[in-house]
Amino acid sequence: MLDRIAEFFIFGLVPLVVGVLAVPEVTKAGEKTIAGEVTYRERIALPPDAVLVVELADVSLADAPATVIAKRRIAPTGQVPIRFEIGFDPKAIERGRTYALQARITAGERLMFITDTRHQLDPLDAKPQTLLLKMAR
Repeated sequence: MLDRIAEFFIFGLVPLVVGVLAVPEVTKAGEKTIAGEVTYRERIALPPDAVLVVELADVSLADAPATVIAKRRIAPTGQVPIRFEIGFDPKAIERGRTYALQARITAGERLMFITDTRHQLDPLDAKPQTLLLKMAR
């Protein structure tokens, strides 16, 4: 009897558990990704508590706030350029709308760098993006 139980665990349960753990998350199966890097021109090192926030936003309406489609927070491990990947649901993208990437670097509550121009893109196009941030005064 113990042989059958051991056989069940070795050949039945263990491969099942390993298989479930190895499968990627189901919710991310249809997700698209925008990859790129963020940089700035100033020769200033980022403090250890710096955080980069990159957002994909619908900026179609000039007289209304942008609608954020996806957002990614990154704690940089080094200096610029800082690589990023932001995942989003492609079903949230509508033809005929205008989309842009926005980014900012903060240290605690202090804004250090921010995008000051519109970085327009087609989110469904997989081209790498480069965002140049300006120092906040």
